[in-house]
Amino acid sequence: MNDTISKWISDFRSQGRVSRQRLRAGIPSAQSLEPRRLLTTWFVAPAGSNANPGTLASPFKTIQYAADAARAGDTVDILAGTYHETVTLHHSGTAAAPITFQPYQNQLVTIDGADPISGWTAVNSHVYAAGMHWNLGAGNNQVFLDGKMLNEARWPNSTLDVSHPAFAYVKTVTATTVDAPPAKSPAKPPTTPPPAPVVLSTTYTITNSSMNQPAGFWVGATIRIAGGQDWVYQSSTITASGPGWVTFSLAGSQSVWEAPKASSHFYLTGVAGALDSAGEWFRTSGGTLSLWTPAGDSPANHVVEAKARQYGFDLTQASNIQILGVHLFACSIVTSASSAGIVLNGISDQYVSQFEVTPNGWHPPTSGIVLKGVGDILENSMIADSAGDGVLVAGNSELLSNNVISDIDYTGTDSAPVHLTGTGDTIDSNTISNAGRDGIFFAGYSGTITHNIVHDFGIQTTDLGGFYCFGQDGHQTLIADNEFYNGVTGGFGGSGIMFDNDSSNFIVHHNITWNVNSALRVNFTARNILIYNNTFDATAASIAIHSSAYDWTGTVLENNIFTKSILVGEHTVLLDNVNNKGQFVNPAAGNYALLPGAPAIDAGRAIPPYTNGYVGDAPDDGALAFGESPFAVGALTAKVAVMPSPVAPKTH
Repeated sequence: MNDTISKWISDFRSQGRVSRQRLRAGIPSAQSLEPRRLLTTWFVAPAGSNANPGTLASPFKTIQYAADAARAGDTVDILAGTYHETVTLHHSGTAAAPITFQPYQNQLVTIDGADPISGWTAVNSHVYAAGMHWNLGAGNNQVFLDGKMLNEARWPNSTLDVSHPAFAYVKTVTATTVDAPPAKSPAKPPTTPPPAPVVLSTTYTITNSSMNQPAGFWVGATIRIAGGQDWVYQSSTITASGPGWVTFSLAGSQSVWEAPKASSHFYLTGVAGALDSAGEWFRTSGGTLSLWTPAGDSPANHVVEAKARQYGFDLTQASNIQILGVHLFACSIVTSASSAGIVLNGISDQYVSQFEVTPNGWHPPTSGIVLKGVGDILENSMIADSAGDGVLVAGNSELLSNNVISDIDYTGTDSAPVHLTGTGDTIDSNTISNAGRDGIFFAGYSGTITHNIVHDFGIQTTDLGGFYCFGQDGHQTLIADNEFYNGVTGGFGGSGIMFDNDSSNFIVHHNITWNVNSALRVNFTARNILIYNNTFDATAASIAIHSSAYDWTGTVLENNIFTKSILVGEHTVLLDNVNNKGQFVNPAAGNYALLPGAPAIDAGRAIPPYTNGYVGDAPDDGALAFGESPFAVGALTAKVAVMPSPVAPKTH
């Protein structure tokens, strides 16, 4: 034994001498190399066990267990099935070796934010009840039957189309304000008038004769109402009610543009007695869920679930994570400012976020797929059905590309299918539709918004845009080669592109708008906005403004086609624009290519680089030159993830 130990020590010292000689010669020794580990694929299956080693033959049961095991460069392959969990990442990959989550062999994998409900008993011929022992809070609960969202019991009753709900209308309204108590009187009379009282709240009583429930019926219920110009919905609790009327309060001062008035639309929810129609549910504070199925049969014949979790993946503590080809249901994905290099590719997400209680509709809860890091990517994905945002892009240098995003902001708040607040983000080649308010809401800097289709926006509100910003310095944000259409609303209307309240420093070129109240709306001061080669068709005005008295120094409109009237602010430069109504191939179908002889042909001037490559004596006005095919816009659907079909009813 002593001889063996002596030999081992001698060999070790000899190796050390060789290593030092190799290092002096600049040759790394085996001992100096960075430790390496074999990359691993971990497997997960609904029938697995977390006591297993995580192999294909013996997979884990939960994705979370695999996530805890995975390190940089590893892959988590998920076998077909539904996983009721929030996967929280505690480890990061690297840029060269991300951690990847994906379905095994492209199987259907669903991360489900809802949990099943069973044990139904009949209450009457239509309504059944079962225990629902979790509660996300008023307005945040959500119930599904066979994969489709049902309505919380409400008045008036509505269809199950989330983007086009039914409303009632205010007949009359009375208001009483509650002011802050006055300041203590000074010893001597003041030399200036006292300040105006601070409005703490305003109490409203509204009437509608169809609201004929008995006295006290609606006390404790929630009202959601779009006051004034229907800019956003806000909510409050009913404090008194009787046949044909309800009373509630809204905090702060309500301007004439936002206060409830005759014709404001609203609905009521949150009391058990409102459960009076197929497709509705109500949950008691004691945890009993009552449900009337759309077919009026027993819920036991169906798959019934209720939302139990906000997120399917929590990436707030991780970077360099890839999530590929996964379907999410009734949940979302969240990152943080410390996240980076998150890639979401080929995912689908339905019923992304849910809320209804919004005391101030301008400040809804954080919602949607939340990208707050640096260099994150969402591509080739389908996002549908969200009470608030579809995607919140709050980080820097983020990319949204080739996604289909629809039926977003069905609560009518200041949310959008794409909501940008970061710097240097790119929104390219997406198809965005069915938005309660704006299509793309921009509050960022130096963004790039190109080749998108944005249509059917402003479904529930007014005074908005397919692209919208408010008081924003865009820092040369680019808006180019997009189509904005189907945004006709009441009030001040819907605009293809809207720069609200003193926005500045944008570049807008080669966009096409149609079937909007105004193609471009600019309110108040608007400096240094370059508007080149757009085709601005609209129902009322090609350019609408709040007042021509405001300064538009540095703003240039050149080489554009207008089909309706225009108004601009002071110091605007207008060059080589034409009115070209009726000179397009097929505007009813959105084809705004020029017809032979159109006055826009050769009517423009060269504006490098925006008109580079033009053919003819001069650039043509508008977004499409004569003989040019419509440019590519929107998502290439062949590459976009397909939303799985709804869950099939149970068979017996």
